[in-house]
Amino acid sequence: MGPAYDLEVTNPDREAAIARLAAARLLGAGAIAVLGQLAVDMPGGYFGEAATVTAFGWVYTLALSAAATAGAILILRGSRRARPVSLVVLLIGVAMFLPAVVSDPVIAGGVIVWNLVVLGLAELGRGYELSPVDSPLARWTGRNGPAVRHLALVAFVVSTLVLGYGVGHRFGALVLCVVLDLIVVAASAPMYHRMWRQGSRVPPIGAAAVLVIAIAAALFAGPIAALGALAGYLVLTLLQLTVWTPLFEELYRHFLRNPGLLLVSSFIILISVGTVLLSVPAAAASGQRIAATDALFTATSASCVTGLIVLDTPHDFSVFGQVVILALIQIGGLNIMVLSTFAALMLGRDLDFQSEAALGTVLDLRSPATAFRLTTFIVLATVTVEAAGALALGLAWGAHGAAPLDALWKGVFHSVSAFCNAGFALQSDSLAMFSRDPAALLVFSLLIVLGGLGFAVLAGLWWRLRRGSWAGLAVQVRLVILATAVLIVAGWGLYLGLEWQRSLAGLSPLDRVVNGLFQSITTRTAGFNSVAMSELQPATLLVFMILMFIGASPGGTGGGIKTTTAAVLVAAIPSIAVRRSEVVILRRRVPLDIVFRSAAIAVVGLVIVLVTAGLLLATHDAPFEWLVFESFSAFGTVGLSLGATASLDELGKLVVAAAMLAGRVGPLTLALLLGQTRRARVGYPQARIMVG
Repeated sequence: MGPAYDLEVTNPDREAAIARLAAARLLGAGAIAVLGQLAVDMPGGYFGEAATVTAFGWVYTLALSAAATAGAILILRGSRRARPVSLVVLLIGVAMFLPAVVSDPVIAGGVIVWNLVVLGLAELGRGYELSPVDSPLARWTGRNGPAVRHLALVAFVVSTLVLGYGVGHRFGALVLCVVLDLIVVAASAPMYHRMWRQGSRVPPIGAAAVLVIAIAAALFAGPIAALGALAGYLVLTLLQLTVWTPLFEELYRHFLRNPGLLLVSSFIILISVGTVLLSVPAAAASGQRIAATDALFTATSASCVTGLIVLDTPHDFSVFGQVVILALIQIGGLNIMVLSTFAALMLGRDLDFQSEAALGTVLDLRSPATAFRLTTFIVLATVTVEAAGALALGLAWGAHGAAPLDALWKGVFHSVSAFCNAGFALQSDSLAMFSRDPAALLVFSLLIVLGGLGFAVLAGLWWRLRRGSWAGLAVQVRLVILATAVLIVAGWGLYLGLEWQRSLAGLSPLDRVVNGLFQSITTRTAGFNSVAMSELQPATLLVFMILMFIGASPGGTGGGIKTTTAAVLVAAIPSIAVRRSEVVILRRRVPLDIVFRSAAIAVVGLVIVLVTAGLLLATHDAPFEWLVFESFSAFGTVGLSLGATASLDELGKLVVAAAMLAGRVGPLTLALLLGQTRRARVGYPQARIMVG
């Protein structure tokens, strides 16, 4: 998986790596101290108020920048004067902010801590780095990787604070961001050049594309947009430099041995990052930070492709916030583990047998050797389907009077949301505007079904289509298609029968039929609604809860216990009735361990729903059916609500967020754990127990 590692790097290369990392840390500390001076609130002091920069502040900024630059040059040259200059720069960064701790403990304290941490690193550069003996790229990474990674991290932190939180005097902070970003671009350019010469094309092309976007943004949209694009370059560079470290290698292999832990950890990390991004003032339409609990709830709902909201997406979030939500939906819908594996491949890593085995386990593949092909198919198919859906939905919004750019943005957002079965919409009433537009509802329905079928099924159908023969279609594919069709038709018929003269009463017969089909499809996995949920009768709500509990198919973007789990349990009933010791589906015998696994998943899913409902009922004064429906919707990662979401208190938001995460990763993680065969060490005598 990439070049060999050698923890004992040869002396010249190790000395070079240590010197360059030390220089980078000194420059980073200087940049943080300069940003602190631009942002600290020190009324009446030498730094002045946060919104202003005093004459002393400008002198301090210029002198510190010059001193840090001179210290970095001395370090790189190996001069004996490097150490005292570095100590002076770091100690000044501490001393100058000590008086400001009284008036602004956050900014001043942050600068002091950063400088003290750098000051306390006695042996800068010690750690696990790549050996420079494998290739020119590995040699460059071993010498320069730690320094460039540190500078990229500092630049990203500064950009986040300046662009996201508005920290610092506007002009000075923007100049600091530009300088840091340009330094990182110049420092990382040799890495991408060596990657290109080594034959790894995707990362250099991606980095170049981001730089082109940044230049275009600077010319047509202004410096803020350009710096936002450069933040993407910083992230790409950080990822590239991180995946080539032995620490990442060790963690990567550990997680591959524990796919369930990898799955849960990936979603927790995704939710955490999303919470931080949605907490920045730039993510809110008002420009004021939204509450941490609301940010956590929204990030969880988006990452778990649920769609439950405590804030109105089109009105409470800015375009930046909506983009963050869209990114969380896309990554969560694809399953971050699959996407990260694909990204690792594109970043130049090889997928070894262990990686393919873990991926094959998560995707429930019979042969791990097909995992790489399927992973590639997943990403390419997703991009293709979502692009086609975005075009069709963009035209639909254009037909409803939206401006071209607005129609395109809404088409992209809703195409991704529909294919990932997320249910997020940029209208407060979801898709009610399309209740009399059958074509748009059918496009949404097709996207939802394709996303919910499961990528393994889509891949099987695609490969069969390319061969021109449907003979010998896998049982998994046939079962998923059959179960999906039965659930859609059953839900469609029940909904039309129960709601023809109620929620559908104001529509034409054709619109009633199409809305009934759409609601049957979206209720099971996505969570959009084209009719008012408040108008549904109790019997319809019961049907909806059953559909939400079953959910999508394995390997798809939806939640629930999965269609195949329900199919196995239903098939087990006639076998039990006739006292047959095996379960048969589509003329194939189902192994007993699959039956046991299905039963365990269903029971655990029901327990999650009951615990969630019990906690909500004990802590909220809301109608019984509201809270129970909310629990099924959260577990099934559907996103439909009767109004309970808006009435949740802080505890209720955490409970529902936990249910969404459990519903997204719980059944699959349990399936992974139960799927690991273990030979029993002890045998027990048989016992006959009366049940039923």
